Amino acid sequence: MKFDIFYQLPQADSQNTPERYRDLIAEAVEADRLGFDTVWLAEVHFAPRFSVMPAPMMLHAAIAERTRRIRLGLAVNLMPLHHPMRLAEETAMLDVLSGGRVEFGAGRGAFALNYRGYGVPMPESRALFEEGLEMVRAAWTQDRVTFHGRHYSVDGIQVVPKPVQRPHPPIRLAANSLDTFAYAGTNGYRIFAGGPVNPFPVLADRLAVYDRALAESGRARPDDWFAGLLITFAGTDGASVRAKFEPSLRNYFNSVSEIIEPEALVPGVQSEFEKVRNRLRGMQYDQVNEIMAALGEPEYIADKIASLRERFGFTRLVCWFETGGIAGHENVIAAMRLFAERVMPKFQ
Repeated sequence: MKFDIFYQLPQADSQNTPERYRDLIAEAVEADRLGFDTVWLAEVHFAPRFSVMPAPMMLHAAIAERTRRIRLGLAVNLMPLHHPMRLAEETAMLDVLSGGRVEFGAGRGAFALNYRGYGVPMPESRALFEEGLEMVRAAWTQDRVTFHGRHYSVDGIQVVPKPVQRPHPPIRLAANSLDTFAYAGTNGYRIFAGGPVNPFPVLADRLAVYDRALAESGRARPDDWFAGLLITFAGTDGASVRAKFEPSLRNYFNSVSEIIEPEALVPGVQSEFEKVRNRLRGMQYDQVNEIMAALGEPEYIADKIASLRERFGFTRLVCWFETGGIAGHENVIAAMRLFAERVMPKFQ
């Protein structure tokens, strides 16, 4: 099983942006040394308390120059907010600069604020996403691209550079809503799932939607099919972990509940995200640890991961050590090291 790390990068009033970027890069360098497989960076716009990382590929370029092996994951590119040709070019450049280490994550996102800031109509997000993803793949694999869709149209354009990885960097979709689980299964894409949007009690039903769509399309599960997101923080005992991590966890739930706007979403997903917002606002530490996290001593974390893997069948675990952003750089590094030394070897 592979172990990854994930960043969404909120910024509290007591923090500053240069420091946040420096800490993330340093933690990615340490993750490379410790043997984590991929560092995944989220794309979020216009909400600094929730994230100050609108252009994760720029951070990945810095990480690529300071690391040797770790892969560079986008979790995820918000496809409807990018012109596909520009996104294909920038991703290919990062793949070339990093020696073929890019993992391409794609999604629509759930925050209406992102769409308003770019003047993109959110009800069009599904069509923009599907068409954009098709066009990016064409740009990577065809010498000259001719594409005519509802939203994008080009004739005979030569996109350079091409990615080092052939036919293209691995693609993985963020599966949050039921229709995305179905779309990913129908088209045979790898997926991310889990975390606050799809905690353990509902995850099995969501994965069943994916598996049904795979079967109906005549596909088998792709290799490395499921990356499960897990909030995790390791320490010498449960009480010390809680003391270090609970304020950061509360900061996350406060900041995310501020920017979820179910009323601004398309009708089919409004009720789902209203439930998510209400659930997040009332979330308590013990409940988080039960339904979407593994927080505590390494032995407890390892046992929980083993149980979750048997239950859900994930092939890689995306560890979210930095949830909420205020646990402190040194504490995050210590948690990563303890996890790498006493949890990861049990699964390798």
